[in-house]
Amino acid sequence: MKKIGTLLLLVTVLTMLFAGCKNNDAKKESANVPDNSTPEVTEPDAKNNEDPIQLTVWTNVVGKHAEVLENMAKEYEKLNPNIQIDFSAPGGEYENMLKVKMAAKDMPDIFSTHGWAKLRYGEFLADLSDREWADKVTESFKPIVSDEEGKLYVLPFDQDQSGPIYNTAIFEEYGIEIPATLDEFMAACETIKTKSNGEITPIVCAAEGWEEAQFFDFFATPLLISPEKNEAEALLNKTFDWNKWDVLPEKWLEMFEKGYINKDIFTVKFSDNIAKFAEGKAAIGFYGPYFIEEARALNPEIKADMMPIPAIYDGDEPTFAGGEKTTFGVWKDSPNKEAAMAFIDFCAQKENVAKVCAYTKLPPAIEGVEINAGELTKTYEKYANLRTFPYFDRVYLPNGMWDVMCKNSQSLLGKVITPREFSENMESEFNRLHQLQDN
Repeated sequence: MKKIGTLLLLVTVLTMLFAGCKNNDAKKESANVPDNSTPEVTEPDAKNNEDPIQLTVWTNVVGKHAEVLENMAKEYEKLNPNIQIDFSAPGGEYENMLKVKMAAKDMPDIFSTHGWAKLRYGEFLADLSDREWADKVTESFKPIVSDEEGKLYVLPFDQDQSGPIYNTAIFEEYGIEIPATLDEFMAACETIKTKSNGEITPIVCAAEGWEEAQFFDFFATPLLISPEKNEAEALLNKTFDWNKWDVLPEKWLEMFEKGYINKDIFTVKFSDNIAKFAEGKAAIGFYGPYFIEEARALNPEIKADMMPIPAIYDGDEPTFAGGEKTTFGVWKDSPNKEAAMAFIDFCAQKENVAKVCAYTKLPPAIEGVEINAGELTKTYEKYANLRTFPYFDRVYLPNGMWDVMCKNSQSLLGKVITPREFSENMESEFNRLHQLQDN
C-alpha cells in the first residue's frame, strides 16, 4: 500500500507539472497574438534586403573644390548603406567625355553642367522644380537655371562672380593699384617682373589649356560686349567680323614674349601654379575665388583677392564674369532616377550648400544659407555697382568653342599659328559648329 501511495503521488505531481508547462506555452503564444487573433506581419529591413544601387556622379571642378563634393557623396553613402557612389572629377577632359556620353545617350546619373544647364544639357536633364528646396533658389539666379515654363534644370550651390585673382601682398609691396584698363594691367605685369628682378612671375597658366582659354573668355567681354558700342548683336546673328578678335591673341602673345606668363606653361600643372601662388612666386591667375582657397591650403597666411576684369576701351568700366559655378543635375533617363533625386535633395540641405560656398567664396544660390566669404566680403561690397556679364562663351559662342580657345591659345604661344590664324580658326569653327548646332 505504501508503494501504491507513493506511485499515485508521483503521477499527481507529474500531471500538475505538465499542465503548468502547457499553461506557460499558451501564455507565451497569446502574448504574440493581437486581440483580433490576426498574426502581425513584420516588414524586412529594406536597406539590408534591397540590391545595392550604384550612382555615377561627375563634376567638372577639380582639386579641393572636387573634394568638397566627393566628401558630401561619402557622407551620403554612410547615411545610406544601400547606395554606392562612383564619383569622378576628370578635369580638363570633362567636356569631351560628356560629349561622348551625350552622343551615346548614356549620361551619368548626376553631373555638373559648367554653365550650360539650359543650352547644352537641357534635353538630358530632369525637371527639379517639384523638389522641396526648389523655391529656395534665389530669385535673381532662377533665370540662369530655369526656363519660362518653370523647369528647373539643376541644383545650383553658388552664384559665380569672377575676375583675375591676385596676391595683394605683392601688389602692396610694389605700390601697384588695381588696374582699371588692360593697359594698366600690362603695366602692372611689367612692374612686378622688373621690381622682383624676374623672381616673381606676373601671370601663371598651366598645360591643361583651360587657364589660357579663361584669359580669352574674361577679356572677350570688355573687347566685344561691355562697351556702349558693342558686337553682341553681330555675334548672335552670326555676322561678326572676326578681324576684331585679333586684339586678344595679339595681346596674349605679347604677354608671353615679354615674360609676363610663366615660360614653363607647356609642362606645369594646375597644382604647380597653386604652389607658386601660395609661395609668393606668382602674382596673378586667370581663375576665380576658389583659387585663393586652393593656395590657402598650402599657405594659411597667403594674402589674396579678386580684381574686376579690366576694361579695354576708353569710357568703359571694369566688369565681372558670372553665371553657373557649382551645380548638380539629374539625367532624365537615369535607371536610378529616384535615388539620384534623393541624393540631390541631400546636397541641397543648407549645411551642404554652405560647405561649397565656404570653399568657392561665392554667394549662395539657395536662400537662407549664410557664409563668410573672408576677404572677398569687402570685395563684393566694394564692387557692388559694377556690372556682371555672363561668361562670354556661354552666350555668344556655339557648343564646342571652349576647346577651340584652349588649343589655339597654346598653339599661338608655341608659334604654331599667328594671331591672325587664331582668329581665322575661331571664325571657321564658329561657323562650322553653328551649322551643326542649327541642324
